[in-house]
Amino acid sequence: MLNTALLHSDAPLGIALSGGSDSTALLVLAVDAFGAENLQAITIDHGLRAAAQAEARQAAKLCASLGVPHTIRTLALKDGPDLQARARNARYMALGDWARAQLNSIPAIALGHTKDDVSETFLMRLARGSGVDGLATMPEYFERAGMVFKRPLLAASRAELHAMLTKRGITWSEDPSNQDPRFTRVKMRQAQATLDTLDLTSDRLSQTADWMRAASEVLENAADNWITTHAYTEYGDVVLDLQALRTAPKETAFRVLTRALSTLSGNPYRPRFSALSELLHSEVARTLQGCLIYRYKGTLRLTREVNAIENIEHYWQIDGPLAPSHRITPLGENGLKQCDGWRNTALLPRRSLLSTPAIWLDGVLMAAPIARPDPNWKVRATIPLHLAK
Repeated sequence: MLNTALLHSDAPLGIALSGGSDSTALLVLAVDAFGAENLQAITIDHGLRAAAQAEARQAAKLCASLGVPHTIRTLALKDGPDLQARARNARYMALGDWARAQLNSIPAIALGHTKDDVSETFLMRLARGSGVDGLATMPEYFERAGMVFKRPLLAASRAELHAMLTKRGITWSEDPSNQDPRFTRVKMRQAQATLDTLDLTSDRLSQTADWMRAASEVLENAADNWITTHAYTEYGDVVLDLQALRTAPKETAFRVLTRALSTLSGNPYRPRFSALSELLHSEVARTLQGCLIYRYKGTLRLTREVNAIENIEHYWQIDGPLAPSHRITPLGENGLKQCDGWRNTALLPRRSLLSTPAIWLDGVLMAAPIARPDPNWKVRATIPLHLAK
């Protein structure tokens, strides 16, 4: 059931353990395959349900019985619109931060997604009118928030995992939100019994998603080839050859733009077709998904929108004489005004400089390493920009 070949080079391997049946089975099978000494597990409590604390403690107890080091990380999400999407984004961010902070940095985190998740996702995206990428099966591995995530259970069904755990006398937690009809995924899960009577089984839907993945990979390779020739990154910006982008096949151009936006914003979802088309042909600067996109000397530059940056230290590592009294923020217009002669020293165009890191002390600009390079201050991206998949 576990795709061990996908994980054989990752040690220590991180396990995202919710305490539900899928992730519990993932943990148990990983211990069987690799040994507890090569694993570390983490449970994310989103702070939304009181029962989640007890579920996290139950997950910790299971890890202790198996000899797997375990961490509980508590978030502070608020109920409201797009709850599942917001929870997912916060969870991935927390998982990546945890993995990088370990003494022996964790190269990859395994997730408990199964064949059932593939078919549910296929139905959700089919209902939204998604194209090839949306209907493609979940990739076995992907990068998000600067971390590699892997899905070694995609060939296994939830029923198979339940049977394995039951046979071994291992219990799991049931999240009531998995039965809450407010959520689209739950509606699709509940509809599967009816679809089975029409021969639209999870196996058949997953098979179609696999065919879509094969088609998607061909299109992704075309985008890879374009990026190798016509794109580069520069001090946190993505730079694209504008003429080459406009003459590329539309599907290739849109994939390149989507990757650039996702790389900068961390948002893995493709913008609407109309929004991408406007970016491609616009003569003026635009904003989309927390990014500023503008033309500059024959290129299309994408940079983070200064007002969309919540924590600039998440994106940059500052090396220099930092003190507890220093404050690190985006440079912004106020900071640029304090950079005398920046036009002669800046490493980026003016619009991009505004979102680069600045170090302040009592309202006075102490350093702006990209606008005004200083040998005493160095910056590097903590989440490298990877355009090619």
